[in-house]
Amino acid sequence: MIKSLRKKIDKIDKKIIKFLEKRILLVEKINKVKEKRKLSLTSSRREEEIINNLKRIAQNDFLKENIWEIYSNIFTLSKKQRSFFRFPQLDFKNIGIIGLGIIGGSMAKALKLKDKNLNVFSIKRDDKDIKEALKEKIIDKVYDLKELIFKSDLIVLATPIEHIIPWAYEIKKNLIFDKKLIVIDVGSVKEKIALEFERLTDDKLEFLATHPMAGSDKSGFLFSKATLFINYPWIITPHSKNKKLTINKIKNLVKFLGAKPKLLSPAEHDKIVAKVSHLVFLISALLFAYAYETNKKSLNYSGTGFKTTTRLTSGNPFMHWQIYFNNKKNIDKELKNFIKFLKSSKIDLNFFLKYKILRDKIIKSDF
Repeated sequence: MIKSLRKKIDKIDKKIIKFLEKRILLVEKINKVKEKRKLSLTSSRREEEIINNLKRIAQNDFLKENIWEIYSNIFTLSKKQRSFFRFPQLDFKNIGIIGLGIIGGSMAKALKLKDKNLNVFSIKRDDKDIKEALKEKIIDKVYDLKELIFKSDLIVLATPIEHIIPWAYEIKKNLIFDKKLIVIDVGSVKEKIALEFERLTDDKLEFLATHPMAGSDKSGFLFSKATLFINYPWIITPHSKNKKLTINKIKNLVKFLGAKPKLLSPAEHDKIVAKVSHLVFLISALLFAYAYETNKKSLNYSGTGFKTTTRLTSGNPFMHWQIYFNNKKNIDKELKNFIKFLKSSKIDLNFFLKYKILRDKIIKSDF
């Protein structure tokens, strides 16, 4: 009985996927017409019209109540596809990625989704992320470090922060071929890394420090996704030896992956991300710890607000510690300033009105 019903569900799901694919193609055709006519690519009025039409059609009351939730994801999917495929240019054909966790894995998936003819390699080792990436044909081959250097035009260091500089020195030591190579990292702290990258850079080997402002509270290749970077900032922090041509190539890579390239000095980067990224996961953890340590029973009554605000506490604790350890000076300063701001803030209706209006204006939807 259950088996036959599940077969019917499978058939319906297949039809849903086929219709979604057709819908995406039709949306793309409409977008091309809009671009030619210089019309806005998004229309909230049209989205409301679609939802209202579907609500009138739906006979199941529960489905009717949740149509907006379902279709907002479909609308976002169409917008993501448009953003992702907008920039087709890439200056590299052979890319090596060391570390296939959430960031490295998402980069590999995005590269392959955008251009299946790109060669994406990784390092040869007994690693579940590499095995899964090979199985899914997201990476083409694995090599030892010397072969990876020889085969690659670009190498991405997508490892934990503490491994980035040691890998950079290994690459320097193993570059025995007469070729030029660009190496970037994707770590979340930049000043120390950029300083070492500057020391290691020469005419043949150029290191450039970068940081995509996207991630997840999950970790590992299993949770990586090709659309992770779409419309998020990707900060590039050049040093004095970086060539303009190299910076432009990495800007193009960032755009190719769907992100928005931003330039900052390494020191400025570490100060800014301490405020808008590192302090955020620290406060998330502190808020959860406060509730747990003062009244753990209160957690049984927590709603979406508490769960959303403390979501980052479930992130990789070793990564959070490494970020804190490597940017401690800036994070501690921001935490001290935040406590001072809390004490001096007057909490009244104007407070909530002011910052609601400002947030809505400044931090807009990614789509």
